[in-house]
Amino acid sequence: MQSSRAPQQKSKLVKGLLIVFSLTLISSFGMALLSNMTGGFSAVLNHEDIALIQLDPPKSGDLLAVMHTTAGDMTYALYPEQCPETVANFCKLAEEGYYNDTYVFHIEPQIFFSAGSKNPDGVISEADADSPQECIPQELSAKLWPLRGSLCALETKTEGGFWKTLTKTRDHLTGSRFLVIDTVEMTADMQAGLRSVDDEAMREIGEAFIEYGGIPNYSQQITIFGQLQDGFEILDAITDAETTGDDEAQRSAKEIRITSVEITKAP
Repeated sequence: MQSSRAPQQKSKLVKGLLIVFSLTLISSFGMALLSNMTGGFSAVLNHEDIALIQLDPPKSGDLLAVMHTTAGDMTYALYPEQCPETVANFCKLAEEGYYNDTYVFHIEPQIFFSAGSKNPDGVISEADADSPQECIPQELSAKLWPLRGSLCALETKTEGGFWKTLTKTRDHLTGSRFLVIDTVEMTADMQAGLRSVDDEAMREIGEAFIEYGGIPNYSQQITIFGQLQDGFEILDAITDAETTGDDEAQRSAKEIRITSVEITKAP
């Protein structure tokens, strides 16, 4: 995501989302603890691994996904080194034509949209629920952050017994459906919080959210396997679309579909 392609900052309102982005640096171990208060999940990051590879333009030969939709085309860089199983699953489904004529089934106005379902309500069929394509382990990377234009794998289920539930270490599985992030409103209070961390690497992450937008409280909570390169205006057109339905089932009043996903390589 080059600066020339960087999305303009827009005023966004958070609907039903409590945005919390907190960091505690444990210096004795050289690790950062990133905690999301809304999700009840914590990820321990290796301090030296923290980076922002989404800001780098694709190199020749890098994997790209061109998403053709009824609203227009979007091109994403994919990250197989960071999310090998997720990218492999996405590419396989795309090349098999799975995403042909699938639905944008949920829109959180101006914040994100969810898509890739064969059903307009986003429900996974019983036949597919336990298939390998819907049982991909969550893949988190300290190099990938939920910035504006991030392509993310939606969770299909969680697994684990009583102890894993108690310790919030259940296994999170993702599948065919995906979510594309636009941005929440970067209020003055949020910006101050993002800039308040002492760790330089995490402060750079915070500055990236402020400059490019995104959803900070999804950090290390969701598999990010791609980054929008071209088509930010299409992202905006989808998340700005008039919606119908209640807060839990909002979708475009005028049907939006993914017509196909083409896997290619950067020239």
